[in-house]
Amino acid sequence: MVEADVAARTLMLLTLLSSRPTWEAADLAERCGTSPRTLRRDIRRLVALGYAVRGRPGPGGHYRLAPGTRLPPLLFDDEEVLALVVGLRSVERGATAEAAQRALTKLRQVLPRRLASVADDAAATSETVTLDPGAAFLLGPLTAAAAADRSVSFTYTDRHGATSRRHADSLRCLLVDGRWCVLARDRDRENWRLFLVARLTDLETGAAAPRQPLPADDLAHWLRTDFGRAGESSRY
Repeated sequence: MVEADVAARTLMLLTLLSSRPTWEAADLAERCGTSPRTLRRDIRRLVALGYAVRGRPGPGGHYRLAPGTRLPPLLFDDEEVLALVVGLRSVERGATAEAAQRALTKLRQVLPRRLASVADDAAATSETVTLDPGAAFLLGPLTAAAAADRSVSFTYTDRHGATSRRHADSLRCLLVDGRWCVLARDRDRENWRLFLVARLTDLETGAAAPRQPLPADDLAHWLRTDFGRAGESSRY
């Protein structure tokens, strides 16, 4: 039992070290539920196992994993497994469907039996329903354009049924209340707009465009307050 406790604590320590660039020794000991002396022993155990842990022990000390340190298989808890399954479910249609299914299969294979059961239960009792499957195929080109800082043009149908050709840059893809949207700077209107991907057709990728700062640090609050104009009607 003692050896099992030590092994579990050592794995927890390794997981914590990999989650931040640097840990204060006191904070690390508190998270591990150990004394500073026990923490030093656990650090020495990791070093003996071949993990490159750098730092300084004692009061005011700190620890970090050296760059390039090889880590063991990822460890997940129940909530993390559920989050992964939900995330994969959200992209399980269209162009990303096959990749999402492969990732879910791999996840089940590497999880311990109990957590694999959690993943199986979540997958078996949930599914993604897409009313417009074609919209999912645009996510690949849109995210590629966003990553490359390229402009795009597309035909857009607003909520009133009116269509127009739009030109935008500084793209950011958002999943808003279960619907994929593109936050972008509308070049013609010289302002930020939120476009529903399901209403977007005839997408074309254009030239490189300097990325503009986002309209707000807290995008969720910005959207809840109608693009920072609380009280006005939505324009997308």
